[in-house]
Amino acid sequence: MIRERKLSQALRQVFFTSGVVMGIGLMAQPVQAQETNDDKPMGRVEITGSNIKRTQQEGAASTQILTRKDIQQSGKTSVADVVRSLSADNNGSISGSFTNGFAGSASGVSLRGLSVNSTLVLINGRRTAPYGLGDDGQRNFVDLNTIPLGAVDRIEVLKDGASAIYGSDAIAGVVNIILRETYEGKTISGSLGTSGHGDGALRSASGTFGFGNLETDKYNYFFSIDAKQSDKILQKDRPEYLGTADARPWGGRDQRAGATTSSNTGGSSFVGTVRPVTAGGSTIPGRGIQNLPGCANIDTGTSINSGGGCLWDPIKGGYQTVQPETQNINLFGRGTLQINNNMQAYTELGLFNSQAKTINTPSGLTSAGFDLVNNRVINSGTGPGQLLLPIGHPDNPFPANRARPRWADPDRPRTSDLDTTVTRLLVGVKGTSFGWDYDSGILYAQSKTERTQNGYYRASALQTAVNNGTFRIGQAGAFNSADTLALVSPELKNWATTKLALWDFKGTREFGQLPGGPIGIAVGGELRHESTVSEATPYTDINDIVGLGYAAARSSRNISSLYTELALPVLKQLEFQLALRTDQYSDFGNSTTPKVGFKFTPIQQLAIRGTYAEGFRAPGPAESGDSAVSAFTTFARDPVRCPVTGLSADCADGKNVGAVTVGNKNLKPEKSQSYSLGFILEPIKNTSVSVDYWRIVRKNEITGSDAASIIADPSKFPDATVVRGEATSDFPGLAGPILLVKAPYINAGQTRTSGIDIDLRSRFDLNSYGRMTAGLTVSQMFEFKRTTSGVTQNFVGTHGDTNLSGNGGTPRTRASASLAWDRGPFNVTTSVNYVSGIEDKNEAGGECLDVDPVSGKALMNCRVASFTTVDLFGRWDVSKQWQVTAAIANIFDRLAPLDVQTYGRINYNPSLHQSGAVGRYFTLGARYTF
Repeated sequence: MIRERKLSQALRQVFFTSGVVMGIGLMAQPVQAQETNDDKPMGRVEITGSNIKRTQQEGAASTQILTRKDIQQSGKTSVADVVRSLSADNNGSISGSFTNGFAGSASGVSLRGLSVNSTLVLINGRRTAPYGLGDDGQRNFVDLNTIPLGAVDRIEVLKDGASAIYGSDAIAGVVNIILRETYEGKTISGSLGTSGHGDGALRSASGTFGFGNLETDKYNYFFSIDAKQSDKILQKDRPEYLGTADARPWGGRDQRAGATTSSNTGGSSFVGTVRPVTAGGSTIPGRGIQNLPGCANIDTGTSINSGGGCLWDPIKGGYQTVQPETQNINLFGRGTLQINNNMQAYTELGLFNSQAKTINTPSGLTSAGFDLVNNRVINSGTGPGQLLLPIGHPDNPFPANRARPRWADPDRPRTSDLDTTVTRLLVGVKGTSFGWDYDSGILYAQSKTERTQNGYYRASALQTAVNNGTFRIGQAGAFNSADTLALVSPELKNWATTKLALWDFKGTREFGQLPGGPIGIAVGGELRHESTVSEATPYTDINDIVGLGYAAARSSRNISSLYTELALPVLKQLEFQLALRTDQYSDFGNSTTPKVGFKFTPIQQLAIRGTYAEGFRAPGPAESGDSAVSAFTTFARDPVRCPVTGLSADCADGKNVGAVTVGNKNLKPEKSQSYSLGFILEPIKNTSVSVDYWRIVRKNEITGSDAASIIADPSKFPDATVVRGEATSDFPGLAGPILLVKAPYINAGQTRTSGIDIDLRSRFDLNSYGRMTAGLTVSQMFEFKRTTSGVTQNFVGTHGDTNLSGNGGTPRTRASASLAWDRGPFNVTTSVNYVSGIEDKNEAGGECLDVDPVSGKALMNCRVASFTTVDLFGRWDVSKQWQVTAAIANIFDRLAPLDVQTYGRINYNPSLHQSGAVGRYFTLGARYTF
């Protein structure tokens, strides 16, 4: 059992009131208290959530702004770290440390837990190309790692549905990353970082060089370059349960590999195991699994190894990383030309390259999967297609029988090298004409990822090499020749490219007059072309690579959009926001989405606001294009065979079945309704608080093939195919057992989620002692209910939905707080980050997911503990030219809570607790301005 430490308890008592648990991290300013980097009030600007320029006061929608100063004082070194620390980020977000997923090493944000493809990420209010490899092979998203932190001016987060303003993908909200528009001067900077364990070194250098003054020279152009290199962190170098796969001493379970059970089922070990089989390949009663010579770790004291296998630890073996080895370089340039007093032309060019090296456990020799070309299941572990050592093979000790082998080569881990290049080019013009402020641009963006994988076996070549005796297992496997390894374990390369081309325009102006002031109007439109080509890993279409499934997508479409927005100040105290957008997609049709909002200010210190919006998300490339994704799932009962045979093989729960999901061009878009209602209060000068209730209902959710439902009643799924094997000898006239279910993506079910956001900021003038600034953000989720096939599950506060993006869980509360002190050239900021605990269940009221197989008791008290960390940042402006910064993340070296359920990493949850696996981290930086 994991107990909360006294420090965590003390912090909660200090920072949490009214029964709302709160923690800390990056604290962003509410918009109504927003100031620029120079601490001067913002002028009339456009805030995310509206195309109509306003003053610094908030509009109808809840918007959180992270200024350049906020970002610096957080001590974080990447856009991904900044955005994923938002309290509104929840289940379905993607951590760059989750390297063995479909979208390995990329990072994505999932506002409100509605998945990465329902959160729209913009750069300067415009789209960019998404990452080429979809999450779970299905969901497209923008990789936050590709955006240069050094070029960021601010980050604006719109927390309600915004499809009427921005279009598809904005059901859960918008993250708008605003880059600098102009810069004069020359600045170079650098930083060094290392963990308290002496690993994970970070080296970064950047420079920004700008020339020309728009007012005097009529032009400005600047360019920046950012380069960063991070060393890997091996999980074996972390203490306690993080450093071993056997977490039993801490209340977890044993996740070591190579075990053999009392029922004679076994995993792959480093010494290898063999089992004699009959001429037909069946097991022989009374003759079980035998270890090959050389095992030094037969631990029969653990329940997972009651049959005496040779155990090995994937963490201690160095096959699990907390952070991969990466190096990034980012070039960004912008030029602005003041053509006349009323017109500017501008251009932006961005070029980003990232290289990541990931490592995973060695591959086993066998697996089961799907041959999509021939529409069949291939199982190289058992059955007719199994891998067998022939009689006389050097590693087969049975003179009269073939042998079923299992082995993992400790010297050949599975590796994946990812090389991603993102190109972005924008040219545009903006200005004022006939009373309208206008902006129009042409954008082209492309993201290409090339992936090279090693350490995987090609099943057909492996069988050939085993048959002729050239491939050896166990200790003899160390002497396999380079030619043999090149044949049975070839280097695998594939790539994925997404492209985006668009032309857009918008115009805003004031006209007419209402009692509260002039009417504001915005109109705009967009023409967009999107395409995706994601190639499958070689040989996976015929299931010839052990342990790798098939995932590929190919699609393209055209989108045209028109929208309008009105700001109606009907009274000085009351303003309405109305917006309407229509989108036409070439591959599924039209959609019209409205949005209505209001802001009522009865007194100067109080404003009440609310919104209603409808949204949609068009099917993505993998969902509606020429695509397929393969996986395994379970079902409970074969409705054809069970009534006839009565056998447990046909009637028992938990039987495995292959599930292949293919693209469906007839999908409908997901649709949503979102509501928000809240207030902004300034009880005293320099102190403001906002409280907003939100609720989102998403319908027509696009899901993959539900094999269990299809098997139970195929008549309800006319587009699905149930593939069965050959009839069995005991029932020759009956259809054979189910091997595979193939079905298209479908619209099924809905999700309801709701909660409350609290945003507090206060500033205190200490006269000659400087100034204190305090802040707090809290996101409290009330419900996260999903209804599928008439069954409703509530995931809030649990580890569910366990099928989603690494099994990250749905915490009820996420919060951040900060306290900053400024005096002259000095700044010291303390931040606290909090994530509430979650039940180790898939749904509220459900059964515990992890139970001790011997005692039947729930592991970890059926709960993953809460997690609180403290960060410290300091800045010293040595002179007008020199600035020195220092930061300590996770200053008290809090350990990530034990979590044996997540499949993102062993024994901890990278989506929620990554900083607790990295540990205390030190960063020292300096900047010089010429």
